[in-house]
Amino acid sequence: MRLLRLELRNFRNHRDARADLEGRPTLLLGENGSGKTNWIEAAALLSIGRSFRGSRDRELVMRGADAFEVKAVVSGGAGSPRELSIRGSLRGPREVIVDGARVERLADLLGRFPTVHFSVEDLAVLNGEPAGRRRFLDVALCQLEPAYVGALRDYLAALRQRNCLLAESAKDGDPRNEECAAWEDILARSGVEIDRRRELLCGALGERLRELAERVDSELQPGFGYGVPAATAAERAARLEELRPRDRRLGWTSIGPHRARIECAIQGRELTDGASRGYARLYSILLRLALARVLDERLHESPVVLLDDPESELDPRWIGKLLELLPEGSQTIVTACRPLTAAPARFQAMAIESLAMEGSAA
Repeated sequence: MRLLRLELRNFRNHRDARADLEGRPTLLLGENGSGKTNWIEAAALLSIGRSFRGSRDRELVMRGADAFEVKAVVSGGAGSPRELSIRGSLRGPREVIVDGARVERLADLLGRFPTVHFSVEDLAVLNGEPAGRRRFLDVALCQLEPAYVGALRDYLAALRQRNCLLAESAKDGDPRNEECAAWEDILARSGVEIDRRRELLCGALGERLRELAERVDSELQPGFGYGVPAATAAERAARLEELRPRDRRLGWTSIGPHRARIECAIQGRELTDGASRGYARLYSILLRLALARVLDERLHESPVVLLDDPESELDPRWIGKLLELLPEGSQTIVTACRPLTAAPARFQAMAIESLAMEGSAA
């Protein structure tokens, strides 16, 4: 997969910018606050259909504007170049357009432009609440298997319905057992499918993560695992029924994939148990590079790798080794405030200020 061109209009602090990358590995240079992370966010938006910062469309619109547009030309496989664009506004629905035709479902966008991204926000994802780690897996699986979107959508819809029933039951005393049972059946069936796919992906990522870490520092010994007991759909449905009285008192569903815990460890220590920011950043980058390999293996298509300021807060002895791990077949785009201490010769350098179109400001 190659990103040939990326255009931004009224996106964050970019009024009108265009980068003609021609599919080449690129080092995007600019001072803090110049919009490097915003540029990475725009590219990832066209890949996963959402801001990796969790921002809504109205937060992506440049101050003083009413709407934004992000447009890219990408190529991959044996097909001709494809044009992708997303338009969002302060009000109104988003438009997602592929080769001039509007698409209505997220599943119709996912997988067309596979990427792996690392940003400063990723440290909070892995060091924060378990929900961030689950989202990381879900976004990866949606790129690998667009059908996963359906299982996740079914599960979340059933979860909302059961939680509403639990809250209503707590208020008026009506147990609503038949209605709860119907939603519990969907939760059980879709939950088994979600956990199965997450566990398989975690196994593959953990293996690649350990292989890559060994090439950087043999003492890192990273761990990545999905700890959910195996159970059939019938067993899960029975467990949900058993826990219904307790969940009614709590007001929410207490078991299932939405509560799953994911292990992220380095040197035998969980990241949340005091790992330094440097080690957390190293782990996060290695995990993204492991994902790039898994995507390449399963999609038979190298993803575009987006690394936002990877050298910051990182031991200088690691950056060169990390860049050597970049897949040869992948186009990699790295942002930095200044030239890296070690960078492959194949990278072209671009100043982010040079991307602003004539008559615009970034």
